[in-house]
Amino acid sequence: MTHERKEPVTIQRTNHQQQDRRRRLKQRALVFLGLIFIGMAGWGGYVLANSSWFDLTQILVEGNQTIQAEDLCRLTGARLGTNILKMSPEALAQNLKVHPLVKTAEIKRRFPNKLLLRITERTPMALAFHGRKYLVLDEEGYCIQSLTIISADRSELPKISAGEALQTLRPCDKTEDPGILAALALIKQLDPFFMENIREFSAASEWELALITRDGLTVYFGPPENLPQKLQYYEELLVKNAAECNAETLEYVDLRYDTQPVIKRKESLAK
Repeated sequence: MTHERKEPVTIQRTNHQQQDRRRRLKQRALVFLGLIFIGMAGWGGYVLANSSWFDLTQILVEGNQTIQAEDLCRLTGARLGTNILKMSPEALAQNLKVHPLVKTAEIKRRFPNKLLLRITERTPMALAFHGRKYLVLDEEGYCIQSLTIISADRSELPKISAGEALQTLRPCDKTEDPGILAALALIKQLDPFFMENIREFSAASEWELALITRDGLTVYFGPPENLPQKLQYYEELLVKNAAECNAETLEYVDLRYDTQPVIKRKESLAK
């Protein structure tokens, strides 16, 4: 009869203990090396972040058409010689929103020591007025400029006679007046050819929105719904048939209704 030989239990336990010990030592060594690496990386990052290699030397400006680059750089608040890693590009870009002509602004770091500033400017679309107050507006209704005297470069803008809500509007503000917004929507849709025959827009309210031709005829457009249809009526009546439909023959033309245009003829000619 044969007998199986068994290893002593004490030897097996000793082997397991040695393996566990080596495993723990290895883990401790890895943790220690990891801490050393993190410490070195942190120190290296600190030294790098405070290095003069990242000190701002120039701000590059793109997209400006009328605003001076120097003014934009000043408005950001960024100072030459400051480490660009310590600057917040988002906060610097937000500082530019105080300029009424700045529509969008974005700032990015250009390593090692530059900032790139990209903007889009608001484009003047109309000159709104009430009493002696004149405001230059863009297509969204933002106030770009406040005037007491109309300069030559602004005199060619379409003019909007607005209500009292215009009095509280300041540069950088956006108007919420429905009449003015309806007038801007109409101006955006009008062909430059049509604009030549328009003296001004009357926007006391959205429903009362009208354009006044150079010869004095009032054409009511009302709210901006169905503008393509209204403009088609306008072209057929007052452009193609201008000899018969004008301020001498008509009191007004009303395009505010879904049906056919309402035409009010002069009483002396209606008889």
